[in-house]
Amino acid sequence: MSSLPNINHLRRDSSNSNYSGEQTIVDGMIEKAVLERIDGSKQDKVDRLEQLSIAIAVCKEKLRDQSLQATPDGTPTESLDLNLKKLLMEKLVEYGLEKQNLQDAQEQSMEYKKIRGHDFTAQSARGKNPCCEVCLHTIWRLVQYWRRCRTCGMRVHEKCLDSVKRDCASMVGLRVDFEYDTTITPELGLHVQKFRCAECEQHIVFDSSSAKEPRLCGLTGLYYCPDCHWNDEWPIPARLIHNMDPTPHPVCRSTKQLLAITQNKPLISLHDYNPRLFALHSGLKKVHRFRKDFLVMKCYFVSCKNARSLRILQYLRKHQHFVEDSRLYTLNELRDISTGRLCNELEDIHTVFRKHIEEECETCRGNGFYCELCDSNKKEKNQLLFPFSEGVSMCSKCCFVFHKKCFDAAEQNCPSRTLPQSAMEHSLLMESAMELSQQTRSEEVLSQTTRSAVEPSPTTTSEMVPSQCTALPSAMELSRPA
Repeated sequence: MSSLPNINHLRRDSSNSNYSGEQTIVDGMIEKAVLERIDGSKQDKVDRLEQLSIAIAVCKEKLRDQSLQATPDGTPTESLDLNLKKLLMEKLVEYGLEKQNLQDAQEQSMEYKKIRGHDFTAQSARGKNPCCEVCLHTIWRLVQYWRRCRTCGMRVHEKCLDSVKRDCASMVGLRVDFEYDTTITPELGLHVQKFRCAECEQHIVFDSSSAKEPRLCGLTGLYYCPDCHWNDEWPIPARLIHNMDPTPHPVCRSTKQLLAITQNKPLISLHDYNPRLFALHSGLKKVHRFRKDFLVMKCYFVSCKNARSLRILQYLRKHQHFVEDSRLYTLNELRDISTGRLCNELEDIHTVFRKHIEEECETCRGNGFYCELCDSNKKEKNQLLFPFSEGVSMCSKCCFVFHKKCFDAAEQNCPSRTLPQSAMEHSLLMESAMELSQQTRSEEVLSQTTRSAVEPSPTTTSEMVPSQCTALPSAMELSRPA
């Protein structure tokens, strides 16, 4: 048997020759005792875990012997005994830690098993009895071991692990360059598949005497056998993108698992696939306006101490990409837009955000605008404006906000040329910051392989939103009346 190595080298002064000699004595004493307890013919078969168990037992016995040799009041007979006792205690702790680490590693290897991309984990005996997706028999949790993939949710008996033939949906769905198929796939026909299941290749045919009834998948347009197609229903991404049709369609198991793990990922850019939908669908148009307002409101919140302490952006924790981008949607969001659920949810959040900025927070109110184009005798001149207010327009150059009717009457000519030199410098800095932020955002989008395009620069606030907004409040201060 190989000697027991020191696990964590003791940090002792190498000049202390007495202590170094005592350490060598302890190592030799433990190794000798371990060798005596292992049969010579089995030395090569004893693993490290068993060696550590024997070494721990030896250390405990030696410590017990040292205690028996002590004086009646508990003091060691010599200083050498005290040092030996300390070294034995250190060895006991080291071997115990190494044994625990080895046991944890063994338990983890038993708990997790990787097969065809699946990350199968052992499950408890409590709860309902699911169905094995390999043998299609019930999993009796109290008497049968079973596992579930942590990513796609596939459930199998322990004994069926070696028979898993379906790759995990995460191998496709969690790739950086993954995109939904935006084509509404037509039915291809069994003859194209040579009358075989598209997944397991079993023979399938429309025959009353056949137990393998062909089932059509609404996403792939292919037929599957009942083992691979359980009549799960799911909205089809292409039908949502082109028709805003949330109707669930029957899909095969592999498709269901793929859609389940990608339904909350912002992958769909409607501006690229179907830009006309924003003008035709009232719910989508409303949500898009809310999202652009959220990007502007974020500019206020990141510069407001009160908003940061309240963590007000946590209202959008289910839609974190709403404060990063106004173009991408998830599959779940498109479904909720078509049913009206998301509109109601975002309207409530929008009301909370507006109330904080316009009424509750003095810091945010102080970053409002006054229309510089209003006549001095108009009541609206002292009206506090915000980029997300109704009936306002924002200058695409300096980000100042005006009444829309005033801005249109001035033929959209910003009065920034008449501002003081300091204000002009801030305006130019703001314009440069916006150009830099747009360039940075474009690089990020390209690196994520998403297909987003740069919109033209209109004049209304609902269509022009800076992506970097930490400098926006300082620019707003320039438009306040003295």
